Amino acid sequence: MSRIPCLDTEALPESLRSLAQGRVINLYRVLGHAPQSVEQIARLGAALFTEGGLSAVERELLILTYATGFRSEYEWAQHVPISRAVGVTDEQRAALRRADHDSAVFTPAQRALVAFASAVADGPLVDDIRYARLREHYDEEQVVETLILAGFYFLVARVCTVLDVEIDAPEGDEVLRMAQEMRAG
Repeated sequence: MSRIPCLDTEALPESLRSLAQGRVINLYRVLGHAPQSVEQIARLGAALFTEGGLSAVERELLILTYATGFRSEYEWAQHVPISRAVGVTDEQRAALRRADHDSAVFTPAQRALVAFASAVADGPLVDDIRYARLREHYDEEQVVETLILAGFYFLVARVCTVLDVEIDAPEGDEVLRMAQEMRAG
């Protein structure tokens, strides 16, 4: 049970209720206790999900890396079905779970990306070698997007870990669909 109870769907902003079509994940039901922030956080999450210079697979590899690095089972559970839907393989998820960022299941670009993300999750600085390897494959927009994802998923991780938010992993890519609908609306 969460340290702060999940709000009933009716207590959330109308924009989140209509978007969810009757189902709002526990993260947003807890964030609803901060009504001045929950909608902006949801919109940022939607933008990160649906726009940017990273592919859907790269984005999910990052999120799973951050979920592991930030020790957030909630994030991991939410993104297993989403990552599967966009093309991340079971072998790639298993390598991330083991923190095997040099695994042959990743392309050279993906290895550079997840190694960089792991270093970002570990501390405030990233060594020049990891950064240079990342830059061999990714441009400035993608590097900054990688760091914004780190910040967003650190926020999500700490809300979920500190408040012990109950895992409610959706079936399939429900969270991705919700984000796409929010961006379209």
